[in-house]
Amino acid sequence: MNILFTLDQNYLPPLKTILISLLINHPGSSFDIYLASDNLTEDELGDVSKLCERFNSALHLIHVEDDWFADAPTLRYYSRAMYYRLLAAQLLPEDLDRILYLDPDMLIINNSIRSLYETDLGDSLYAACIHKGLMNISNPVNKIRLSTYETEGYYNSGMLLMNLARIREEVRADDIFNYVKKNRQLLLLPDQDILNGL
Repeated sequence: MNILFTLDQNYLPPLKTILISLLINHPGSSFDIYLASDNLTEDELGDVSKLCERFNSALHLIHVEDDWFADAPTLRYYSRAMYYRLLAAQLLPEDLDRILYLDPDMLIINNSIRSLYETDLGDSLYAACIHKGLMNISNPVNKIRLSTYETEGYYNSGMLLMNLARIREEVRADDIFNYVKKNRQLLLLPDQDILNGL
């Protein structure tokens, strides 16, 4: 299974935690773990690399150019790295057709992610979760704020199953960069708002 994380140095401790939770809950499985960052080095990932090797998995560092999302809003724990998942299809090797993006501050507890990973995406670009019930209270506001009146709900970008082949056909970096410039003042949960807005 292909797994993607986007992060900077501040998220290395949570990354180690989610990787342990992923690897120990999938005995006998192997993973290709992709890390997209603009500032992580191989040296900083020594412990992470050893952890992956111990569980028969491979670690791949994807370097992102410093100027990508240079003008995008950042704030405290919202770093530029959060945006990189939006251009995952352009960053990752062309022979990958599917990847599961996970926020590095998640945990995988007592369950396999295999059925999630193998979800039939058809022609959809992504599989994502939306809030339901009481958590859906902000949905009408988000529809007005982002002009997404036709959508079923507001999608969470913290876990995205990506159909990379279809994304490469449909998603353009310039559309994302232009959306950021045009809507900068509206972006409250920046990468998530971009995903929903586009």
